[in-house]
Amino acid sequence: MSQNEFDDIMIPTYIINLKHRKDRLESVLKEFKGKQEFDCHIIEACEHEKGNIGLWESIRKTVHLAIDNADDVIIIVEDDHIFTDDYDRDFFIENILASNEQGADILSGGIGGGFRFAVPITENRFWINHFWCTQFMVIYNRFFEQILNADFGPDDTADNFLSQLTADKMVLYPFISVQKDFGYSDITAENNITGSIENYFKTADHALKQYQEKYIKFVLHQ
Repeated sequence: MSQNEFDDIMIPTYIINLKHRKDRLESVLKEFKGKQEFDCHIIEACEHEKGNIGLWESIRKTVHLAIDNADDVIIIVEDDHIFTDDYDRDFFIENILASNEQGADILSGGIGGGFRFAVPITENRFWINHFWCTQFMVIYNRFFEQILNADFGPDDTADNFLSQLTADKMVLYPFISVQKDFGYSDITAENNITGSIENYFKTADHALKQYQEKYIKFVLHQ
């Protein structure tokens, strides 16, 4: 597919937002302004006393809608997502297509850690054994039914649960997405993560950068 053909691509993008969190909705919509490659839909998040369950039910709600719409691939976005300066439309779409050909179930735009092992698939895309944070995920339709049929428990979190649900998950590097710190996070609380979420992304970034440097040196011989 030529670069020019990317102009016609619009990816179904489902933004999960609790209706009372208008600050988050305003913030995330600004991120997509002018980016015609994203066909954005606002998903009213499912409310639950436990934030982890509410998020999972919101993900399932989104997947049901994607099936109804006969989507081949979707992007699930949480309302604390922000793009990094490394976001590039053509790079992003090329990696969506390549990841699909390689059989990925999930392609993350950026993670807050959680992995013990990472394997460079290319210079800018890594297989990971686990991940934290679900603010920007490309999900392929081959994985939809697994999500809907999975038995999510009261103590599970979406990121840990998805990590265990499939071995076929990748992340882009450099990250094209990180989480904006609004001063509160349902999921980091559920994961017993303390400290700034920004620091978790920085730590994950540092680890993957080392893998990338070795890949460039020993595989690409640059």
